[in-house]
Amino acid sequence: MVIGAPHETRMTSGTSQTDVTYLPRHPLRISVANQKGGVGKTSTVVNVAAVLAHKFKMDVLVVDLDPQGHASLALGLERVSTEFSISAALTSYKPVKEIIRETPIDKLHVLPSNEDLAATEEYISRQPGREAVVSKLIESLPMRYDFIIIDTPPNLGVLTFNALYASKFVLVPIQPRYFSIDGLRRLYHVIELLHSRLRAELEVLGHFLTMVDNRYKITHEIRQDLRHRLGESLLRTEIPSSVRLEEGHFLGRPCVIYNPDSPVSKAYEALTVEILERIGSHSRSITAGVGGVEGESKLFQLGVDKTV
Repeated sequence: MVIGAPHETRMTSGTSQTDVTYLPRHPLRISVANQKGGVGKTSTVVNVAAVLAHKFKMDVLVVDLDPQGHASLALGLERVSTEFSISAALTSYKPVKEIIRETPIDKLHVLPSNEDLAATEEYISRQPGREAVVSKLIESLPMRYDFIIIDTPPNLGVLTFNALYASKFVLVPIQPRYFSIDGLRRLYHVIELLHSRLRAELEVLGHFLTMVDNRYKITHEIRQDLRHRLGESLLRTEIPSSVRLEEGHFLGRPCVIYNPDSPVSKAYEALTVEILERIGSHSRSITAGVGGVEGESKLFQLGVDKTV
């Protein structure tokens, strides 16, 4: 498939079908970020990517930009050596096309990572134009993807900065605990720097609660507080706490594939649909004033079945 070439896809959801006309000039890039660790970033990346590829038949690339390499492992890959990891592509040791790996899920590929990415981050930090290294890497991709989803490390260092600069949207998972919310201020500061100094086009696609356990009073209090603070930026879908996610990680299979009927899998399906709805609404709003010029800033025209 040629980048930028329009094509139509019919997506089946249960017994209903959804027509999608996807007319991007580039793959749609989404980072999942929060400087707080343990809030469900990697689980979100692999499960949303799996839903897009398996259920909606989209071509998806996961970019594992966390030195822990957990997204790669959760998608069924063995640990890779540095010469076959994203570090090799970021340092121009190998072309990116030699690093991309297939996963057991059709239409889902990954740029794998390992612990040496931490040393690569230090190398990148000393390079001119260091904020755009990942963006340039993505632009050099040899094949067409509908979505590129980037997993970020639990900090706001050079790798996360690169991921955000390379992205059109950022999704922010929030565990309903105080310290998870406290980290948002620093993330917003980085986004503001990207806008003011680098004129990045990054937008917050939405925030969503993860690891939700409604037995605790604090869960309800934080949900109410976030609704007040974030308004519509807080997505409707919440991801429940579930051991099924860890079981899927252990088996190297996203939960939506390993146990598709579990509540947490259904929640990730609903989250993916809500993401598509948001992108569709955004695209319709930004194209309303361009006279319908084909391909110009036009990402999606879609109607999404709201039942999953």
